[in-house]
Amino acid sequence: MLISDKINAAFNAQIGHELGNSNQYVAIAVYFDAESLKGLAKIFYKQAEEERGHAMKFLEFLIDAGGKVEIPAIPAVQNAFASAEAAAQLAFDAEIRTTNQINDLVTLAIAEKNYIAQNFLQWFVNEQLEEVSSAQTNLDVIKKAGSNLLTVEAYMAHANK
Repeated sequence: MLISDKINAAFNAQIGHELGNSNQYVAIAVYFDAESLKGLAKIFYKQAEEERGHAMKFLEFLIDAGGKVEIPAIPAVQNAFASAEAAAQLAFDAEIRTTNQINDLVTLAIAEKNYIAQNFLQWFVNEQLEEVSSAQTNLDVIKKAGSNLLTVEAYMAHANK
């Protein structure tokens, strides 16, 4: 096995976090879909797929490294939101939390001098820059639009061409 039991367990936990994020993004997308904000819904449905893909990367790494995959229980998601801003804030907070989780995994891999795990995690370090930036932009645009979410729809349609 190319990784320790400790890294194996931490990566399994991250699989759960990524799948939980995926489910949460589906719930956020459904909220926007129900509000007839199809552009915002599309963004969060896509983000849900990306998060599932992140979980699959960890899963595949564990298999390739001779580890044992144990998918943890996934906590329930928040389904109701007071506003579009609250939904976008939840997404932003999730990306900050995920960044901290990835940083903790890097710290563990460095402490164990596991260069294979460090190399694998560098993709996630770079990905989190894009994820946080995107979530911040979504939140900022929604905040600036206030109650006029049709402006956000128009902006997002133009910005995401």
